[in-house]
Amino acid sequence: MLRLSIVFGLLLGLSATGAWSADAVESAKPPTGIEQSGRWVAPMPAANTATGAPDPALLISTQVSPAGGGVLWYELSFTLAEPTELVLDFASSSTLNHFVHTVVNARGREVERLEGGLRFSDRYDYFLRHGRRLTLPEGEYRVLTRMQSPFYLALPEPHVFERQTYEQQIVGTQSLTLVGLGIFFGLLFYYAVMAMWRRTWTDGLYALFILGNLLYNGAAMLVYSHLFGWTWFYLISTPILFSNAVYIGFVMKLLGIGRENHPVLFWLGIALLGVLASFWPAAVLWPNWALEFCRLGVAIFALYGLLCGVSCSLQGYKVARLYLIANAAFAVPALIAISIQSTDHPVYLVEHLGMVAVLIEVLLLAQVMSYQIGRVYRERADSQISLERGRLLDNLTAQAPGIVYQFEMSPEGELSMPFASRRIEEYVEVSPEQVREDINHLLARTHPQDYKDIIASIVASARHLSTWHQEFRAVMPIQGMRWLEGTAEPERLPDGTTRWYGFISDVTDRKQTEEHMRHMAQHDPLTNLPNRALFADRLDQALKSADRYGERVALMFIDIDGFKTVNDHYGHELGDELLKQVSQVMTVNLRAADTVARMGGDEFVVLLDSITGAEEALTVAEKIRRTCEHPFRVKGHTLHIACSIGVALYPEQAGDNTELMRTADRAMYRAKEAGGNQVILAESWGSWPEADA
Repeated sequence: MLRLSIVFGLLLGLSATGAWSADAVESAKPPTGIEQSGRWVAPMPAANTATGAPDPALLISTQVSPAGGGVLWYELSFTLAEPTELVLDFASSSTLNHFVHTVVNARGREVERLEGGLRFSDRYDYFLRHGRRLTLPEGEYRVLTRMQSPFYLALPEPHVFERQTYEQQIVGTQSLTLVGLGIFFGLLFYYAVMAMWRRTWTDGLYALFILGNLLYNGAAMLVYSHLFGWTWFYLISTPILFSNAVYIGFVMKLLGIGRENHPVLFWLGIALLGVLASFWPAAVLWPNWALEFCRLGVAIFALYGLLCGVSCSLQGYKVARLYLIANAAFAVPALIAISIQSTDHPVYLVEHLGMVAVLIEVLLLAQVMSYQIGRVYRERADSQISLERGRLLDNLTAQAPGIVYQFEMSPEGELSMPFASRRIEEYVEVSPEQVREDINHLLARTHPQDYKDIIASIVASARHLSTWHQEFRAVMPIQGMRWLEGTAEPERLPDGTTRWYGFISDVTDRKQTEEHMRHMAQHDPLTNLPNRALFADRLDQALKSADRYGERVALMFIDIDGFKTVNDHYGHELGDELLKQVSQVMTVNLRAADTVARMGGDEFVVLLDSITGAEEALTVAEKIRRTCEHPFRVKGHTLHIACSIGVALYPEQAGDNTELMRTADRAMYRAKEAGGNQVILAESWGSWPEADA
């Protein structure tokens, strides 16, 4: 639709003016054949300006400016070598509310009086021009032109043209005007429709900006007065005052300038909107300066657009780069158009230069808008495809017996989880939406003792791009503690982000089975005390610690006196129950750091770690002995037993774990030989009889 609208405007303008004719090629050549000169003048107070052209002696040269409007006088002199068909028109600008040409011959006689202006919609000899036809014989002539307007776009200088040359040359200006307005109208229609159906501020503000320029250019270049009889002069200034402010809002919406992402540009834009809005009441109070407010507004929005384009382009925003090209292409001719007072070519006006500037702007901005619209549609299509893929992935991963996830760490170390399958709610009791919004919902479930290890393993995997694998505990409000196992493969993204694709499974049952098997391998199945293998490991660790810190270790060998009699009399089942109770009472008398183990049958060992000396070890042993003297109630039977305890110290009585166990065992046998139910401290290992070895 956009391309069709532009083509329609081009064809309309070209076909209406005959710009495709061969004669139009000559339009670029300046007029020749008439010698003429002119000056801006002011009548002296004694001059009578009401009845016609004042006497030349009563006119003085003056300097004029287009600012502020008012009455201007221009004196044009020219000489004709032969009778000539002429056209009297204005160079530089056609923004005139009223003018009167008074043509005087060399004898001072008035030969023509031509009146016109924007307010005279019925007095046009040429389409979209103020040109007036006249035929004069050879001779010298003077034209005094009185111009009156609330304001001037530039200085409209009267100029005489040979009629044939003039009619050939204005085809180009007429074509440019109609083509430009056709493009404006096509773009206005297109973006107004887009704004209505897409309901976007960007399209709507752009359509309003084009509308303002369509109204202004059509009024300034006499289209509306010629075609529709619209003679309200302020149609030249009011739309621009409006479109200048609209453009600021358009730029802010197009480039996404908001108070959060671009606070300086946002508040600057708000301030400039306030300034441009203040021009409206100012133009009502000082109407002669309305066009100057328009000029200042154009400069403001052009420079603001350049500033926003540069700033956003430096941040890598592609739309901003395209916009910057469009705005720069507009700003140069626009700033020229609002600053010059006259043109070098008398046929082409400042209004045409301004229209070309705006045409460049709107056409290039149309490409920017088209790119943005296309990108939005592509993003929507990609989003729809991603959504469909996401649904498929979500449905597939929901069937997996675990959590399928995508995990990311930014170059700054920020963690996120863009995707997690629905199983995460079952396994960790948080929803996929919660995790996507804030990964701390997931990290909060990690067991405090495992948190540092998990973070360290993630950092190491990112640094080396190695497979991440970790077993960790998660604590849930309902399920309590569960063991999870995670595995993921990393990849490095172009922006430095590390992304993992992985899987998390619940391994609580396996961990419990492994723990049970490990416990069974290291503990006595009857009493649940450490067995010989686990005890040997703990003894080895205790002796190493004693060597490192200069401490003592005590080892007790304990044998239950009369246990064989209990087994023979009551049976092994009752004997096993008795061993359980004995193991429990031994444990009661020990510290948490101490160890009691069953070596087999009715033999137990006790390891006392970090003791002060033999006295402390003998005190603990005596407590165990006295406890075993108490009667035990087992399956309705009251049983009386005793125990023999041998105590050995490290390093006083043994040099290693093997010698220590052998020494304690010897001491226990001496206690039994001495009648049992007593504690014997082993002798120093260096004084053992050779026969005992």
